[in-house]
Amino acid sequence: MHEGDGHDTAAQLRRLRERADEDFDSPPGIKLPGRHQIDLAELGLRVAVTRARYPNRDDGVDQYAVTLTRSGLDQRPADSEVSLVLETAFGASAGDAVERTGGGPLVRMFRVPAAAAQPR
Repeated sequence: MHEGDGHDTAAQLRRLRERADEDFDSPPGIKLPGRHQIDLAELGLRVAVTRARYPNRDDGVDQYAVTLTRSGLDQRPADSEVSLVLETAFGASAGDAVERTGGGPLVRMFRVPAAAAQPR
């Protein structure tokens, strides 16, 4: 957990998205470890959010990459947990999230178009 996040899941997820936006708009010279991930102890989830162009070039689509795992790596995050995280972090644009394959049996990965995301 990061400073100032408290125990409020919604505030933690909003702040995580804000950090992704900040680093997209003004990339830091040095990447700080853990800046783009949080552990939501009350849900037993680890969530990572970054924002970049995919593919990584000027004409790429501005998107968030969201990765969810269970903190214990014992099972795949449930659909209800995924929905809660995406809707809290991205509002109505959570419906535009597309699940990606290849993360392994315990990882869920999504792309959410930044253009569709509601303003902070």
